[in-house]
Amino acid sequence: MGEVAGVVLAAGPGRRMGLPTPKLLLPIGGKPMLERVLDLVEGLPLYERVLVVGAYAQEILRALFSAEFFGEEEAVFERNGKPWRVLYNAGWPEGMGSSLRLAAKALSGGMLVFLGDMPYVSEKAARAVLAQAGELPVAPSYQGQRGFPVFLPASLRPKLFGIRGDVGARDFLPECVLIPWEEPGVILDLDRPEDLEVKPS
Repeated sequence: MGEVAGVVLAAGPGRRMGLPTPKLLLPIGGKPMLERVLDLVEGLPLYERVLVVGAYAQEILRALFSAEFFGEEEAVFERNGKPWRVLYNAGWPEGMGSSLRLAAKALSGGMLVFLGDMPYVSEKAARAVLAQAGELPVAPSYQGQRGFPVFLPASLRPKLFGIRGDVGARDFLPECVLIPWEEPGVILDLDRPEDLEVKPS
């Protein structure tokens, strides 16, 4: 499997939620949704944990790391006794592609990519993807729809260096290994107010 880093993309402004405050700090089950994602990543056997922030970087760092925004491209903060490399994406208005590109340039091995607005991904699903990490991309699939987390092998990183716009790595995943999954949490991203009413069965 080689070295795999957990990467959480959390740089977007979350405008579709229609709030003046950070969407990623909205409570889900008593915790900010992003905190639930960070908790999950901390429980996995990963050699490194990376968080990409952008819009609302200061608010996120204060809420989840009790830290102040560092003003540089990269810093390391501890959370629950575990170090996180926090990357600041100054180009966050460009979209998700810019965060993925930044993470790919900062790492050398494979990446297990999570989205900060998907708090219902289970540890079981993440471990299932991690268990199949190898030379090909891997992702869970719910009712035919590819979900998260997505494993991206180190060999794919050079392609990610040129990624642009508000897209993920889907254009680079023609050979993605899909793991059929029965939990809808792997595809539930919370973008709009009505999404907050949806609970995974």
